[in-house]
Amino acid sequence: MRYNSPHITERIGAVTLERTLKHVSGELQDAKIVGASGHISRSTKICWIKDKDILSTYLEYAQAANKNAGWDFHLDMIEPLQYAEYSVEDEFGWHVDQHNIPYDNGRVRKISFSVFLNDDYEGGEFDIETGNPQEKVRYTTIKGERNTAFFFQSDYWHRVRPITKGVRKSLVGWVLGPKFR
Repeated sequence: MRYNSPHITERIGAVTLERTLKHVSGELQDAKIVGASGHISRSTKICWIKDKDILSTYLEYAQAANKNAGWDFHLDMIEPLQYAEYSVEDEFGWHVDQHNIPYDNGRVRKISFSVFLNDDYEGGEFDIETGNPQEKVRYTTIKGERNTAFFFQSDYWHRVRPITKGVRKSLVGWVLGPKFR
């Protein structure tokens, strides 16, 4: 259900980010995904942030982005946030965040977001599909500014290009609501 702007950027407050990142602890989990062909479609390390107050804050950010972008989706839940670190050669190939069937509670992912936590790395650009089959380049490339969140509708194809230098750090979130009618 694509309405209005395909994406919107919102600044995240320093206090919010500081509170959020206090929940990143311990060794990060390997989150490699290998496709049927043997190609690695995702390589990164992650951990989950499940604090209800933190999640409530990001749900509010997403609801504001939803309104500001003109999507006007019914949103009422957020999944745990995923903290991710991409090292040199790590990437996440083309994918969509919206699943083919609703969760058991009838909710679907409607809005996805990525918070860019640093900018001292090279590569790692975020590409989002915005074109049509007639266009030569069918995506927009984003090199996010530190402490900004990039919100987009969860049914858009997107990827993170390979890191070439440094470590890319981000928070990823998915905001849900009742299935589309």
